[in-house]
Amino acid sequence: MNLISYDRPIQAAATGTTGSFAIPTQFRGDQLATMEAKYADGSPAGPSNWTSYKEFWTNFQPGYGANSILMKREFLAEVDDGPVTLTFHSWSGRQITYRLTTSGSSVTGSPG
Repeated sequence: MNLISYDRPIQAAATGTTGSFAIPTQFRGDQLATMEAKYADGSPAGPSNWTSYKEFWTNFQPGYGANSILMKREFLAEVDDGPVTLTFHSWSGRQITYRLTTSGSSVTGSPG
């Protein structure tokens, strides 16, 4: 029998650039399933703007050992300046909201 335990993941504020941005994330035993990205008006943000769900590993990548979620250049290059709401879905069913703001090549983020 395999027993998997987890607690709610915790994220922290971060700053970076469109070339290098990682969200500090303590996964606490949970695993990332997918991510949604939306602008304030509810429209999908980033590449493949026909859906709010973004491609795993191409647009974002969990770093369980590094306690972070790497936001890929391919995603950040397609995001308009201003706020974006990221919703991370975990295998446990939990959802965590993170606020990302881009301005030129500057990126800031904070837990939602």
